[in-house]
Amino acid sequence: MDARAVWDNYVERNGGAPGVAVRLDVPYSTIAGICNGSRGIGKNLAKRMASKDPLLDENVLIWVTAEKKTA
Repeated sequence: MDARAVWDNYVERNGGAPGVAVRLDVPYSTIAGICNGSRGIGKNLAKRMASKDPLLDENVLIWVTAEKKTA
């Protein structure tokens, strides 16, 4: 399972983007951007997320990258 699939599964199990935003204390717009592929998860954000929820592994989260747009 790749990092994006791990993230999508986590979001699905924890109430979607709004639930994850509350659970991890991260702005909804940030979580929504990650979910829709317009942004990835950087090192600092991965550390913050993993410190809020022990089910998350920061070494996996940093591999969630923005998806390239196709023309």
